[in-house]
Amino acid sequence: MKIKISNLPEGIHELELSKSVNELNLEEPFKNKINLDCKVDKSHHQIVVNCNLNIDADFVCDRCNTNYSDVIKTNFKLVYLFEKKISEATDINVKYISKTTEEIDLTKDAIDFAYLAVPMKKLCNVNCKGLCPSCGTNLNINECNCETENINPVWEKLLSLKDKLN
Repeated sequence: MKIKISNLPEGIHELELSKSVNELNLEEPFKNKINLDCKVDKSHHQIVVNCNLNIDADFVCDRCNTNYSDVIKTNFKLVYLFEKKISEATDINVKYISKTTEEIDLTKDAIDFAYLAVPMKKLCNVNCKGLCPSCGTNLNINECNCETENINPVWEKLLSLKDKLN
C-alpha cells in the first residue's frame, strides 16, 4: 500500500489502494481485502494524506453469542513534512521525510487504524436482546417463559435512583 510521490505533481490526487488481508498478515477478525480511498494533497513543504479505510470482519456478538459479519469503516489523516534532516515527530500522525523520498508506505498505518476501529462491544445489531440469563434462549429469536427474579428489597432505593437517571 505504497504511494509513489517522487513524480507526483503538486495538487490534490485521489487514489484507491487495496490489498488482501493474507498479504498483510492480518489475523481474525479481518477477511477479504483492506481498501483505502486516499486523497493526497501535495505541496512544496508537505504531503497530507486523508484516507477512508474499509475492511470486512467476522465477529461474535457479545450479547447473544451469534456470528455476524460487518464492514469496519474508519478514516485517518497523515501529514508528511519535508525536511533536510529527518527528525522524530511527537504526533503519531505527523512524519518527517526528505525531499528525495521516492514513496510513502501506508501499510503499517492502515493495519494500525484497522485494529483501532474494531469495536470494543461487538453487537449483531444495536437492539440485540441477548440471551436469557436463566435458560440461555436467544431472545432475538424466541421468547422464553422464565420468570424474572425478585429484587432484594435492599436494592429498591438504588433502582429508583437508576430510573430517575434514565
